[in-house]
Amino acid sequence: MDFSWISDRRYKNIAIAGICKNAGKTTVLNYILANYPYRWGILSTGRDGETEDALYKTPKPEVMIPQGCLFCAEAKTLLPLGSEISILAKTPFSRSNRELWIAQSEIDLKTEITGPATVYEQLACADLMKKLGAEKVLIDGSFDRKSIALSNAVDAIILSAGASFGNAQTIAEELQRLITLSRIETYKSPVLQQLATQNNILIKDKGRWHSTGLASLISNSTKLMEILSQTAKISHLYIPGAYTSSVNNRIGKQLNGIQLIFRHPECIKLSSDELKHFLENQKPLTLIPFKLKAITLNPHGVGSSDIDADEMHSFLRQIFPDYPLLDVMEI
Repeated sequence: MDFSWISDRRYKNIAIAGICKNAGKTTVLNYILANYPYRWGILSTGRDGETEDALYKTPKPEVMIPQGCLFCAEAKTLLPLGSEISILAKTPFSRSNRELWIAQSEIDLKTEITGPATVYEQLACADLMKKLGAEKVLIDGSFDRKSIALSNAVDAIILSAGASFGNAQTIAEELQRLITLSRIETYKSPVLQQLATQNNILIKDKGRWHSTGLASLISNSTKLMEILSQTAKISHLYIPGAYTSSVNNRIGKQLNGIQLIFRHPECIKLSSDELKHFLENQKPLTLIPFKLKAITLNPHGVGSSDIDADEMHSFLRQIFPDYPLLDVMEI
């Protein structure tokens, strides 16, 4: 499994995100930690390294932290480790009202990690780790708006796909959708970057950006069309939240001729076929690029059937011949 690109200085914050639970993220994280010897900072946007899956009660791998690496955890996780760690800092963050700490491993150890709940705090936690000496930060992430994985501060995303998501055809459709999203071009505008922090739908009229006062298109598409009909020359529309199939069916054609800009490609919640036509017709742009760098595959399913590894790889590699697909079972 080749992650040699990790050595590039450009990649400081690296996120591993799964298309489903039990996609093999922890196995990939442990492989990187073992084979790319940096003084890593390690955090999770949720919880990782627990010994048992909360839903299916199946065993899960612990996070294997090499000596000298930093990690974020709760006090109850750190207390049993004793002299195996050094406490570097108490963070100003919490998780479910529990304080979070930054510790350094004094030996190779197995443990559980966590991190703050919000993107802002996750970014601050990653920065704190680097101030404390981490050379790079590895993040166990996810694809939602509360995750650092969809932040512009992440330099690369490793996507984990597993049999827990579905059969090989279903996985292929989701991978095709995500790869397509990763190829959407970005809209570079310092002005829009500043305006977008308010998380409202924005319109650009006669060269100037204005807020619509609407936070989402969900249940607000009719109101948006009323605003558009009352505005003379709208050239651009910025959408910070989800753009779903139902929204597209209601107002998609009426948005023809307007440059659509999304906060992140993952805001576009359309199926592969819908997405293909949408991109051809609308040619949208995004503020934050989807920095997809590698894909890993896990043929083992939790709560679903396993997929034959050879058949899965052969099938997916035929569909994605130009994209590296890495097998977590080969680690």
